[in-house]
Amino acid sequence: MFNEIVLGKLHFCIEHIEAIEKYTNGITSSEQFIQKNEGLTYDGSLMRLQALTEMLKKISTKHPEVIEQLNYPEITDVIKFRDYASHHYELLVHEVVFSIVQTELPKLKYRIMRLLS
Repeated sequence: MFNEIVLGKLHFCIEHIEAIEKYTNGITSSEQFIQKNEGLTYDGSLMRLQALTEMLKKISTKHPEVIEQLNYPEITDVIKFRDYASHHYELLVHEVVFSIVQTELPKLKYRIMRLLS
C-alpha cells in the first residue's frame, strides 16, 4: 500500500470533493451554480477544485505510481485544470466548471475511494 503521506493526500482529495458535493447539493444547472449564495458556491467550489487538482499534481510528481493505479484516463486533464484556473480565471466558463463538478468529480471520487480500500 502507500505511505502515510500519500494516504493523507488522498484523503485530503476526498475531503475537497465532498466539500464541493455539499456546496452543490441540489443544484441542477450551471445558472444555479453561479447564482447560489450570490456566487459564493461557484467561488468556493472553484477554490476547492484548485486545491484538489494541486494535490493531485503533487502526487503525480512525487508518486506517479499512485496516479497510474487510479486508472483514471482523464487525470491529466484534471491536473491541467488547476493551472488554467489559476492563471486564466477570467476566461473560465462556468458551464465547463459545473460539468467538471457534475461528471468528473464523482468518477474521480470513486477511483480514489477504490484505491484507498
